[in-house]
Amino acid sequence: MAEQYSEVITGTQVIIGALRRLIDARIVCKMGIPRAKQSWITLLLEIRSAGNGYTLLIDRVAGFEDVFSKFPEEKVSLEFMDKAGVPCWFYTKVIACHQEILLELPEVIYRTQRRQYFRIEALPGTEIAFLSGSSTERKKAPVKNYSAGGVAFFLEKDLELEVGNPLNDILVTIPEDGKLSRFHIPKATIRRIELGSRYGEKALCVIEFIEIQRETRNNMLSHVFRQQLAMRRRIRMGD
Repeated sequence: MAEQYSEVITGTQVIIGALRRLIDARIVCKMGIPRAKQSWITLLLEIRSAGNGYTLLIDRVAGFEDVFSKFPEEKVSLEFMDKAGVPCWFYTKVIACHQEILLELPEVIYRTQRRQYFRIEALPGTEIAFLSGSSTERKKAPVKNYSAGGVAFFLEKDLELEVGNPLNDILVTIPEDGKLSRFHIPKATIRRIELGSRYGEKALCVIEFIEIQRETRNNMLSHVFRQQLAMRRRIRMGD
């Protein structure tokens, strides 16, 4: 299952900009009344100025007015995929739904982030090597897990790295079927460093690939897929 978290988008002008991009792209939305457990497909049509604020006009849908009349105080939800394909949603109040459906401009839009690539727990012998800073000496470290989008590895005591640091000329070496698969990644950045006793005296460094050739990415995706199949076979045999 993909790991996920919610990014909160706030600020009137930021929200207006996000919704206008949605309107211009003619992206469909799913509008629902949570308590009624009913939803409709619609479009955002226009953002209007209203006194000191703004309202949001959406396309009319058959049956909405009848259902809403039973839940007149209920907020409605709107869900959509932004242009990057990331799920987003917000809640807001209905101002009118007779000749047109008019909503209050939402105060918050939630944007769900999902880890894009399946992550594999590394077998013993999986290793990362890289250059950091201005150093010309390649550093090596054991890998905890990896995907086609990044690697988590254990920091040795002599590796002084910080979040945001770039890593260059990265080589990930993975044992597979008695052989070694090697993947070269030109550039990555450090996204997270976990300290504490969870990993004993070591810390965990999580990097995201910033530059990677398409062929390398595809080869990593194929490798991860093979590992998933092998893992499923082991689980079935254990059953």
